[in-house]
Amino acid sequence: MTGFADRAPMDGSAWAAPPAPRLGIEEEFALVVPRTLEPADAAAAVRERLAEISLPGSPHIEGEFLAHQLEYATPVCDDARAAAPLLLRARRELSAAAAGLGLGVAASGTLLHEAVSPEPAEGARYRRIAADIRGLLDDHQVCGMHVHLGYDDAEQRVEALNRLRGWVPLFTALAANSPFWRGRDTGFASWRTIILRRWIAIGVPAPFAGVEDYTRRRAQVLAAVGDDDAALVTWTVRLSHHLPTIELRFGDAQLEVRDTVAICGFVRLVAARLMRMPHPPPAIDSDVLNTAVWTAARDGHAARVPHPLGEGVAPVAALVEWALDWCGSPGSVARDVRSLLARGSGAERQRHAYESGGIAALGTAVAAHHGPLRASGLAPADEGVKPGAAEAAVE
Repeated sequence: MTGFADRAPMDGSAWAAPPAPRLGIEEEFALVVPRTLEPADAAAAVRERLAEISLPGSPHIEGEFLAHQLEYATPVCDDARAAAPLLLRARRELSAAAAGLGLGVAASGTLLHEAVSPEPAEGARYRRIAADIRGLLDDHQVCGMHVHLGYDDAEQRVEALNRLRGWVPLFTALAANSPFWRGRDTGFASWRTIILRRWIAIGVPAPFAGVEDYTRRRAQVLAAVGDDDAALVTWTVRLSHHLPTIELRFGDAQLEVRDTVAICGFVRLVAARLMRMPHPPPAIDSDVLNTAVWTAARDGHAARVPHPLGEGVAPVAALVEWALDWCGSPGSVARDVRSLLARGSGAERQRHAYESGGIAALGTAVAAHHGPLRASGLAPADEGVKPGAAEAAVE
């Protein structure tokens, strides 16, 4: 089965581009001891506290892989700014629940300190995965921000995945927010990205011929692993195994809601523009892209990465400006991503905080709750939030 783009005539007369994709965002957080910023295995207790203090409309906070991690996933939203009030409320309520237990909530891809022997979260699945990855468990203490883009047609999802492959290094650089590991500065802007390179199935995959090819290759990977858990195939851009979306997993957990909004808005804008092209751009080799992801992880906003349409390499800021012009960007997306570039990556801000004020200042920088949306330059209202049907919600 071929993708719909392959059936388009050369003149583009029969091209039927999908509308701009629906959007969902997942944010993962770590519970920490405020004085030391060490992880605290209290996710179950915080969830119990959330249940006690929840109000009508309170966000649903889930557990994650480790006992010190929690996650919030938005419902389907029209765009990234529509998700902002939801993300902020989740951070506020999670932080309040953790504070009631004397704990903090960190929004970073890695922590300054990690657990010596991390404890998996409750549940048979997490325990099984922990047993399967063995010694990797000690290092798999990372938190991410994942972007879901929704398309109704499965072949459109594969086509969107193929077209977005070349953008992963640029997206990775923009989202770099994990400079510290085991008490020291790694020299990398996204150490989480480096840690994840050791996972079972990871990286930017080669292009897929269509849904059948995707399903076949994923099944082959799972057979090689000796497991049937589709979620273990964590390609950096993949089809969701349970939602009608593509999932981009390049991002570190972000310091602030406005950082998340800027990156996710830019990703959605790019995806919409790519899918308006009557023919796909030239595919960049996976070896090149995965090497460029390493460079993006090292240098963050200062990186030079491949041009997503295959035209040499360029600095991150220059590629963002080119992309905004190419997309015909609406003002809010351009303002948000330019603001992110101006204030620096999360990694840069973490380093500055630690150098200037030690653990106390770093704790303030990585705290998941940073104040009202208006102070972040985002609209405070909830207009535009359109939760989708239960089966389409991002979980």
